[in-house]
Amino acid sequence: AFRCGVGFADLSGFTHLSHHLGLAELSQVLSVFEEQATETVQAHGGRIVKFLGDAVMWVNAAPDDLARVAHGLVNHPRAAMVGIDVRAGIAYGLVLAQDGDYFGTPVNLASRLVAKAEPGEVLAAGELVDALGPGWSAVPGDAATLRGFHDPVLLYSLAPG
Repeated sequence: AFRCGVGFADLSGFTHLSHHLGLAELSQVLSVFEEQATETVQAHGGRIVKFLGDAVMWVNAAPDDLARVAHGLVNHPRAAMVGIDVRAGIAYGLVLAQDGDYFGTPVNLASRLVAKAEPGEVLAAGELVDALGPGWSAVPGDAATLRGFHDPVLLYSLAPG
């Protein structure tokens, strides 16, 4: 096991979108998202773990790089151009890497956070907020009850600045 940052980003309102677009358009939207996710993650020294439908999971060794990727994804100019709203959840801590996938509390936390994020928002919690360098603003929000977590988790909305 080792310490690492884990992020999830997904297309906000994808289910709604899928009812209003043809399959060709839908495929195009997913392709654009996958391309920009791959570019953004690689640009900051991260690694794509997997794509899951309308979501991407990635890892970064450094918390600040993880936050930069998340911020880059939710504010991606190509996404905005084609009307894609992206949201992200990020966490940091002890993970286990096995068979190309990652396991542990940060993975579960990041996947729960992305579901709570608003379109265009990066949500973070716990160790990640403490591990970030200067240059980030972490605005505390509500404590949320997250599936798989015994105690409520304080959610932070993350932005550069």
